[in-house]
Amino acid sequence: MLAAYVATNLPGRDPKDYDATQNMLAVVASGGFAFLALIALGPALVRPVLAVLGMPIRRSGPVGRLAAGGVGGAPRRAAAVSVVVALGVTLIAGALVGGASIRLLADREVAASAPADYELTAHGDTPITAAAVDALKARPELTNLTPYRRLDVKFAGTTFEGLDVNDLNVAALPELKKLDVVGGSLADLGPGKIVISGFTADSTGLQVGDQAVLTHDKKTATLTVVAKLPDSAPLGSAAVLDPSDLTKLGAGAGYAGLLADAATDGEQGRTDGRRALTDANNAAGGAWGVDVLADQRDEIDQQLTILLGIALGLIGLTVMIAVVGVGTTTALSVVERVRESGLLRAVGLSRGALRIMLTTESALYGVIGAALGLALGVPYAWLLVKALGVNAPLGLPLGQLGLVFVILVLLTAAAGVLPARRAAKVSPVAALGTE
Repeated sequence: MLAAYVATNLPGRDPKDYDATQNMLAVVASGGFAFLALIALGPALVRPVLAVLGMPIRRSGPVGRLAAGGVGGAPRRAAAVSVVVALGVTLIAGALVGGASIRLLADREVAASAPADYELTAHGDTPITAAAVDALKARPELTNLTPYRRLDVKFAGTTFEGLDVNDLNVAALPELKKLDVVGGSLADLGPGKIVISGFTADSTGLQVGDQAVLTHDKKTATLTVVAKLPDSAPLGSAAVLDPSDLTKLGAGAGYAGLLADAATDGEQGRTDGRRALTDANNAAGGAWGVDVLADQRDEIDQQLTILLGIALGLIGLTVMIAVVGVGTTTALSVVERVRESGLLRAVGLSRGALRIMLTTESALYGVIGAALGLALGVPYAWLLVKALGVNAPLGLPLGQLGLVFVILVLLTAAAGVLPARRAAKVSPVAALGTE
């Protein structure tokens, strides 16, 4: 009920005055109740989950059927261990999904402020010339070279003076494909069209399809809004126009800046690209500035990676506790089932097969726990990300989640190796004589 409450009260794409506290607390409370329910209903869930996920093991032969039967025959014991494993997997899955979602959001926001590896900017009254742009396009160290102009304009319907707009070609830079669009499409930008920022939309009331009237030094242009961005437009501008419309408003031929990417990956490629821009700047007498925007993206990515690593490291303690619990449970199972092991040995089961059977039982605890953990962790992570109200997309790292599943199964299987070896060492005669 709490999860349904949150799902029905999630903010839209462009929330206004949204307070995430109540929804986030409800998500946490819902997760807590979900685990209480899992503890209570665990014994009833073991057999259905085992029937689906344990099918390949049962079909592998008599040893596999015996292992699945051993786990299904003691559902309370299996549930007690699997719930602890499920808790660790839920936390790991939540961290991975949440981290992937926040990383996608960060990529979108960084794409607007740092859409390329480098930026060459004009300072003062010395614009970047077309000849300099052509010379840089001939340099093999650079690619996706995109010049742009800026102009201060006034939007009709707002008191703000000197809002900055540019004519950047948004289709020429791969990073700008990550931009989030609240409405419309960036692909529709062209002559007579305009893409506005969220700030511009708030201050002017313009929406997709409206007519925006821009003025600069008594020159006026009426443009159709074809897309709306959630925050600022690329390069921190209020809007992006077609170059022909910016020229009609009085923009000069010189460029205010230039964006470019390194032609090759790696540190050497980045160094070579910066050297090419520095050479062009030196040829102009140092009148321009060279910024390495890729360093900003790398720093943000590194910070996110460190935070996610710390979170996973702390959560890993829960997983280790779960693995120790699997080993302990398997050891107790060996002690409780000495006669059963002796009977299996007496009817022809070899020591190696007995070890495999008990180790497979331990692995099945991990299979059940990991499956339940993923079933809870992914939806709750999505719900929590949406409850934040930051318009982050759902990042689903399937490869990482699959790796977590495999690692947990292997760890729980490893936890049962020693108890299985101990059980295999007991002779059938001694085992059958045990009370």
